[in-house]
Parts: sequence; structure tokens; C-alpha cells
Amino acid sequence: MTVTIDLPSDGVITRATFENLPTPNRGWAWELHDGRLELVHMPVTIWHWQIILMILEHWRRHGHEVAGEQYVADSGFVRGGSGRNNFVADGVVFVAGHRPRPRDTTHDAGVIHVVVEAVSDRSEENDAVNKFGVYAALGVEHYWIVRGDADADQVDGMITMHVLRDGAYEVAGHRMVSRLGEGS
Repeated sequence: MTVTIDLPSDGVITRATFENLPTPNRGWAWELHDGRLELVHMPVTIWHWQIILMILEHWRRHGHEVAGEQYVADSGFVRGGSGRNNFVADGVVFVAGHRPRPRDTTHDAGVIHVVVEAVSDRSEENDAVNKFGVYAALGVEHYWIVRGDADADQVDGMITMHVLRDGAYEVAGHRMVSRLGEGS
């Protein structure tokens, strides 16, 4: 797919610029990474999607609103800036009582209780390193990173649960996705 984009002469991509981008073909999405606009292919494995659905369902059963493939925004798009650290999270769990508007795709970190990322070899650095520091700096209280075997007969994965303490994430525990309902 070839796309021609007229960007502002100052190179700053604002929310208005972003919203006026041409709609990519199915399976492709615009993303901002370190201030660079990229058109990325967004296929996910069945394992990846099922793991995210299982975790989001766990939180939904506990009364939280949830969503998949959402932007976690820094002071960028939410406040009209460049969106330098906007990241697409595999899953978000909203703070208790928050009801996102149905058409929203970008959320201020203040309304997010948990960010969930299902990590693959391809996404390890972005999910477990780049996003890790940004989400902590934004004050997202919980960050769950899930790793698993996409080739296994059964869909499951090990969650490393991080909690924000004094501005940094600490490991709060580990649990298999299939065992989320136990003891909680």
C-alpha cells in the first residue's frame, strides 16, 4: 500500500493531523513511536487475542470496563501535542466507575487501572522495555505482561504482575491466565 501524506512543515503531528490521515486497509494501523508516524501491520496470533480476551473478561467480571487495542496517551494527543509516547495497549482496564465513551480510542493514563500486554518475540523490547518506563512515568497503577507458548495445545500464559510503587514498577506476583479466578 502506498500512502502520500501532507504533514505540517514543523513536523509536529497533532491529533487533528492524525485524525485526517487516510484510513489504512484492514490489518494495518497508524502508530506513533518515539515521535515517528508509522504504518504498521497489525496481525495477531489466535493465542495473543484469546489471552487478552481471557484477562479482560476476568476484570469485566470484577466490575471494570475494559477494552482491547487502545491508545494510552501521554500529554500528547490528549492535550494537543505530538503524542511522542502514545502506545497501543493490547488491553486496558479502566479504573472502577469510569465509563469510556464508545467511540474513544485514546485514553488519558489517569483513567486506566491496568495495562495488559501479551508479549511475543517480535514485541518483547517494545512491550517489556519501552512501554514499561512510559506507563510508570504516566502513573498507570498496574502493568501486566503475559508470556506464553503460542504453539501449545492449550491457550494459557504466565502473567508477570507489576504494581507502581514510588514511581517505578515492582513485581507483585505471577499467575497463569487460566488460574486468574482462583483466590481473587
